[in-house]
Amino acid sequence: MNLKINNNYLLFACVVILTLLCFNSINSPIRFDKKRTERELAVKKRLIKIRTAEQKYRLKYRAYTGDFGKLIQEGLLADSLQYIPFSDHKKFSLQATTEIGKSGRQIPLMECSASFRDYLDGLDENSINNLIEKANNSGNFPGLKIGDLTTDNNNAGNWE
Repeated sequence: MNLKINNNYLLFACVVILTLLCFNSINSPIRFDKKRTERELAVKKRLIKIRTAEQKYRLKYRAYTGDFGKLIQEGLLADSLQYIPFSDHKKFSLQATTEIGKSGRQIPLMECSASFRDYLDGLDENSINNLIEKANNSGNFPGLKIGDLTTDNNNAGNWE
C-alpha cells in the first residue's frame, strides 16, 4: 500500500512537469512574438526619424549622406538615434549613393537598416534563426530597413 502511494505521487509529479513543459512550448513563441513586436516598433520609430533627417539633408545638399555624424552635426538627428534599440549600442547601417537614371538624371538613394540579429538580441535564438531563414528564402532583407541602394522606392520601409 505504501509503495502504491509513492508511485502515485511520482506519477503526479511527472504529470505536473509534462504539463509545464507543454505550456512552456506553447507560450514561448507567443512571448517571442510579443517581444519582437515591441522591439520592432521601437526600431521602426527610429528608422522613420532617420528617414526624415535624411530627407531634410537631401533638400539642403541634393544628396543623401551615409554618415550619421553629418546628420547629427547639421542638427537633423539626435546622437542617440543612430543606435539600434535593444542591441547593446550597435549602430544602424546607413549607406547613400547616387544612381544615374535612364534619362541621365542623378537619383540619390539611401538605405538604413537593422538586422533581426541586432535588435532581437537576447531573445530565443531558434526563433531568430527561423526569421532570418524565412526572409532569406523569400528574397527579403532579414530585418527592418528604409530605402534601397538599388532601386528608388521613395525610402519606404520594408514593413510599409
